[in-house]
Amino acid sequence: MRRLIAALAGVVLTLAGAAAPARAADETVRLEAEALLPAVSASAPVEAQPNCCGVAWSAGRQLWFRAVRAGDAVTVSLPAVTPGQYDLGAVLTRGPDYGHVRFAIDGVAVGQLFEGYAASVQRTGAVPLGSVSLAAGPHRLTVTVTGRHAASTGFFAGIDTVSLRRVGPLAAVTTVPYETVADTPAQGALTRVYDPSVGESTTWYYNDHTLVRNVRTGVWHVFAITHAEPANPLDEKTFGHATAPSLAGPWTKQPPALTASAAAGEGWIWAPHVVYSNGLYYLFYAAGNPDFANYRMHLATSPDLFTWTRSPANPLFTDGWEGRDPMVTRVGAQWVMYNTATSPRTGGNHVVNYRTSTDLTTWSAPAVAYKAPVSGQAGGPTESPFVVRRGSFWYLFVCCDGTDYGAAYRRTAVYRSADPFRFDHAEKVAVLDAHAAEVVVDGSSWYLSHAGWGQGGLWLAPLTWAGGVVARGYRVTTSFLRADVRTWPEARIAALDVDTGGGYRPALDQSHRGTGPYLAVGRFDVTDRAGAPARVDVSADGSRLHLIGIPFGDEPVRADWLLTVAPRWTGSALQSDLVWQVDSAPTAAVWEVAFNVDGALPAVGDPAVEARPTGDVPGMPSWTMTTGPGLSMVAAHRWASAWRGDNTWYDAGHAMAAWQPLWRNGGTAWAPGQYPAGTWRFAASPVHRDTVFATTVHTALNATP
Repeated sequence: MRRLIAALAGVVLTLAGAAAPARAADETVRLEAEALLPAVSASAPVEAQPNCCGVAWSAGRQLWFRAVRAGDAVTVSLPAVTPGQYDLGAVLTRGPDYGHVRFAIDGVAVGQLFEGYAASVQRTGAVPLGSVSLAAGPHRLTVTVTGRHAASTGFFAGIDTVSLRRVGPLAAVTTVPYETVADTPAQGALTRVYDPSVGESTTWYYNDHTLVRNVRTGVWHVFAITHAEPANPLDEKTFGHATAPSLAGPWTKQPPALTASAAAGEGWIWAPHVVYSNGLYYLFYAAGNPDFANYRMHLATSPDLFTWTRSPANPLFTDGWEGRDPMVTRVGAQWVMYNTATSPRTGGNHVVNYRTSTDLTTWSAPAVAYKAPVSGQAGGPTESPFVVRRGSFWYLFVCCDGTDYGAAYRRTAVYRSADPFRFDHAEKVAVLDAHAAEVVVDGSSWYLSHAGWGQGGLWLAPLTWAGGVVARGYRVTTSFLRADVRTWPEARIAALDVDTGGGYRPALDQSHRGTGPYLAVGRFDVTDRAGAPARVDVSADGSRLHLIGIPFGDEPVRADWLLTVAPRWTGSALQSDLVWQVDSAPTAAVWEVAFNVDGALPAVGDPAVEARPTGDVPGMPSWTMTTGPGLSMVAAHRWASAWRGDNTWYDAGHAMAAWQPLWRNGGTAWAPGQYPAGTWRFAASPVHRDTVFATTVHTALNATP
């Protein structure tokens, strides 16, 4: 039988620069556990047991809890101590008839799971149990036997001594539950409304397009990239044009609206978008040329949507790589243009740039509204940006969602943000079946359009919006951190901002998997995310949140996840402890059991390599680090705190590290039981690639009370 490592899986998020331990706070209160009797309450016999079975306990006795089943608990009172933040530790007992033990302070879990089984009775060394805030007044320690090792014959628990080491003052914590009320888009069935092949001798396609209604006549117009199949983007030299009395048709082909002009610097023309202002229609489009790092953004105007005149201001600006796909909308008193590009222009992360204007001709310098973690040139996951407002939120539609461009061609991701200029770290709320999608509003009806190479023309689908609660969780705020702990519909740290001096900066986000546990069953990658916990316990002072009974898809697996605000030796922290509970055999072989860390900084590495490429590295290092200019976020690892330590997987595009106690190509069985999955501390330093700080954090994390 595998023997569980005696430590609970956990994460500690340390959020200030390294500080030397305060000497006045470095005093440890050591208590004889049996001296805490009589118990306040106990569900099974508890006594002071004298030395036994070849073991000599401190002062010759231990607190012996003779539990008979999982769930039995004993509660004792702790003596008053100086208010502050404490590291809790204990000297415990293992034996052949001992069980798993979990500790709580004042009714809310604290720290780590202890594996009590051993082949013979033995006294441990100092065992770290976690971190807890202790205000003035009485407190109670509860010991709960949660289960037992498969080889154990009983559920006993034994405590020799309890240690309380004060490591800092109490932190002022505000923990507030929240609900986010918003709309979420849903797509109906696609219907083809226009085939550009009609009247042609061969098959033609529409690609990036725009739909606009004449404000005077009410007639609908569509303008689109068009060409004979198969796709030939560098020969796309005309914009197809069709009209209809309604969006459903019938659509009538019109002469091409615009043809590329070499004299105007247009080798090919892409992605028309039309808006109306003060009696004129403004058609924005990308003028392509062999200099892919400097695509020209052009403008043509028309009074009637039939006759177009190029603007003498062309090019309005240039952008790259293939800076294109303009979309223009009104935000307040100004116009805003979004377009896809890369940063830098010669290739890099795919971005959605935006510029502002008051006259639709003169545009500001670019800024980034959204940066995808994927880098490259040409097509990427920021194509065809389209931004709409619904209620108090803005929604960014972008194509194509995924790293496999072919598979992602018909996947439009939707991100929701309260700020039309800030979609980085925004939540992805939907993935819709469309390419080059436009959102079209006709009265009270909303539609999503679709077109592309090999798609057979222009398609429309109803776009509905379901209003209501879209997220629940807790906002945890101190002077040094702001955390969004999401509890519904999924459990994760959705965002963590840290203040190392100079204001809050994003350190963790949810740009990909978010920060939290996940499973991969039957294959690699996330198959089962952390769902909504069955219950959330919050301590009276708001410093501890315990997410209990987190489900994982259809697997017979649950997790309990504890988050604790804690000033630490290396600065202030948010500590997290995780326990896996396998109730029965999973539905397939298990490939990954992991805790993911989703960084908000440009690079991810470890002691050996500053910027790891995407891929696997066997084992677990002492720390990983996501880093960028003026900030390092360290994930330090408590040695041997997981029941195994197979692998660390790095995702360079998302500055993400997945710590994987279980990682097995082809999968493996995962026996029922309780499993600690590792302890980490995430520590923020205002120094780029601060390896000295990382070592300090790792050393502090591995100290015992």
